[in-house]
Amino acid sequence: MFSYDFSDILRKKLDKLAKRDKVLAETFYKKVQEVIQRDEKTINAYKNLKSPLNEYKRIHLTDNYILLFAVDNKKIVFIDIRHWDDVFGK
Repeated sequence: MFSYDFSDILRKKLDKLAKRDKVLAETFYKKVQEVIQRDEKTINAYKNLKSPLNEYKRIHLTDNYILLFAVDNKKIVFIDIRHWDDVFGK
């Protein structure tokens, strides 16, 4: 199990998200629990993004939103929630 933290950007978004979209907020917290329960071997099941965001991994929250996070030894830092189009530029 990993320790974890949230970036300042993500903390601000979560405050707004909890008020505006409760379903997405609930999905976010479930996915965070899913990610931190992994170990060093199984954390690699999550895909890395392509350049310039290649230091981050991703997990889909919904069809349209992605949670970005970085793994550093035994710590996970959740970076941001972004729309799919913003991440992949399509």
